[in-house]
Amino acid sequence: MALPNLSNSLYVAWLRHVQASREADDRRNPDTLVQRFLPLLDRWRIARLKNEELAQLRSDPFYYYLTARTRYYDEVVSNAVASGVRRIVNVGCGSDTRPYRFAKLLREFGVRVLECDQPHAIRAKQRIAQAWDCRDFVDYMSIDLNDAAWPEFAGRLGRRDGQKTLVMMEGVSPYVEATAFVQFLKTLADGLVPGSTVAYDYKVRGIKDDFGRGPRTAVPFRLSPSFSESALFHLDCGLTVTHLESSSALTRRMLPGVAGTGTPLFAEDCVVRTDVVAGH
Repeated sequence: MALPNLSNSLYVAWLRHVQASREADDRRNPDTLVQRFLPLLDRWRIARLKNEELAQLRSDPFYYYLTARTRYYDEVVSNAVASGVRRIVNVGCGSDTRPYRFAKLLREFGVRVLECDQPHAIRAKQRIAQAWDCRDFVDYMSIDLNDAAWPEFAGRLGRRDGQKTLVMMEGVSPYVEATAFVQFLKTLADGLVPGSTVAYDYKVRGIKDDFGRGPRTAVPFRLSPSFSESALFHLDCGLTVTHLESSSALTRRMLPGVAGTGTPLFAEDCVVRTDVVAGH
C-alpha cells in the first residue's frame, strides 16, 4: 500500500528513496524507511535508474536541499529529546518516518508522538505504519491547516499538563493560506507550554509566490528571509526565533561536499526554529 498522491508528497518520498538507496554516504538521505510508502513498481524503477537519469535529478537544486532538510529535522528531533521535550507533534507528516526511525530513542525517553495530516492521508499512513508496531507511543489525528480553527488539535497541545512539546512542519507552509497559517502559529503559541519549540520551513516572499496556490490557498504563506523581520513577525504570534537559516546555507552546512562541485544550491526557502514566549 502506498500513500495517496497529494500535491508533491509522493514525489518527495520518491526522491528520498533515491537519495537513501543510490547516493554515497556523504550525500545519502538518512530516511531508509521511506520506501515503504512507495508502490513496488516505483521501488523497482529507482533501483534501475541509469547514471544519466541520476545526473538529471542531481542537477535540480531542490534535490540536495531535500537531503539537507531531512538531516536538519532529524537533528531537531534528537536535540529536542535531549533538551527534555516529551511530546512531538508532526503536522503535515506525509511520508515522514521519524517516529519509526527514532523509535528506540523515543521509547527510551518516554516521548509520545502525534502524527497529523489531512484525513485520507493520515488514514493511509496509519495503515502503512502498522508494520512498525509503534502504537505504544504514536497517535494519529486528521487536520487541515486551511480550516479556520482546530479545537480538537488545540486541546492536545500540552499547556494544561505543563509538558514541553516540539511541533514540526516539514515542507508544509507553502501550501497553506497565509491567514490560516498565521492563525495556526498563534494557536500553537496559545496552546503550548512556554519553552516548547515550533520548527518549520517556509518559502521566501517574492520567490515563486504562485507555488502552492490551489482552490483553498489563494495566497500561500510567505515570509522574509531577514532575521529581524522574521523575529518581529513571530513575536507577534507569541514565538521567539532561536534559529533562522536559508536553504542554501543549510545545504552547504549539511552537505559540504556538494557546495564545492559547482552544483546550484536551492535558494528559495528558509528553516526556522522558534520557542513559545513565556507569559504569552
